[in-house]
Amino acid sequence: MVKYENVTFLKEPAKRLTRDEFIAQHLNVFWQDRKEATRRKMLGAVHDLITGASKYKK
Repeated sequence: MVKYENVTFLKEPAKRLTRDEFIAQHLNVFWQDRKEATRRKMLGAVHDLITGASKYKK
């Protein structure tokens, strides 16, 4: 499990989704008090944490 901004995400189901699928499934569920662009960035960060992906590839 990964806890991010008071929301707990399960690792295994998240790993089965692409980054875009993960964002699409959770976009209108969490952090409704924030703008959509902010929610997209946050969800992308969560997916990267879970999958070990990095924005900066060497």
